[in-house]
Parts: sequence; structure tokens; C-alpha cells
Amino acid sequence: MNAYILKILRGFWSLLVGMKVTLKYFFKKPVTVQYPYEKREIAPVWRGILNQLCDAKGVELCDGCQICGRICPVQCISMEVYKDPADNKRKTSSYIVDFGRCMFCGLCVEACPKKCLVHTTDYVLVSYERAGMVLGKDKLVKR
Repeated sequence: MNAYILKILRGFWSLLVGMKVTLKYFFKKPVTVQYPYEKREIAPVWRGILNQLCDAKGVELCDGCQICGRICPVQCISMEVYKDPADNKRKTSSYIVDFGRCMFCGLCVEACPKKCLVHTTDYVLVSYERAGMVLGKDKLVKR
């Protein structure tokens, strides 16, 4: 009979210990973020979507050297370059990044001699199709 009562007391004690942990977290502020309505603060060193920068006049800084495309380990950056007859400089006619393949390593940003590529803190890049992850110059150029 004593062993039976001792087991009941041990079970009751373990219930109290479990409830102590539960009550401790019950009164704390929740850490869950209700995502579409609330967004977390992102660190400035976050490697998000790429942007191409422009100067104060709105002219693209990229001169089409293609270093970013060559250094990319997964070859997700492609561009077409032409020589502008007006000022005899290289310019890009198209600049495409496939974010479905990109591993956000940052090598393209570090290798850019003009420092015209930057990672943004934007992390919302969702698509139901793979083609939606491919962004062109119209979405990447930050004016």
C-alpha cells in the first residue's frame, strides 16, 4: 500500500514540476511573429536580393565588365553587353539574375570593381513558378 501511495505522490510531484515550466512561459511575452502582418528586423549585413545602383543622375554604374557573372559559383548571373557609339563605353542591355539558383554567397558583390551591386535586406521573393525567381534589369536597378 505504501508503494502505491508513493507512486501517486511522485506522479503528482512530476505534474507540479511540469506545470511550473508551463506557467513560467505562460506569462512571458510571446516570441512568435505573425508573418504577413509583422516582419522581423533584419540585420544590415543580411544578404538578400541583389540591386544594381545608379549615380545621382539615374545612370547605371554597371559598365558590363561581367566579373560578377564569371565569379558566381552557380552561374546564376547573365548579361548582354554592347558598346555605346555615343561615348564608346560598354553598357548592359540586359542583366538577369536567377534567384532560384543563387546561393547568396556575396562573391559577386565583393568582386564588382564599380561597387554597383549590393545585397538588400529584402527577403520576400516568393513565386509559384520557377520563372518568377528570375529577375531582370527592370526589377534589379535601384534608381
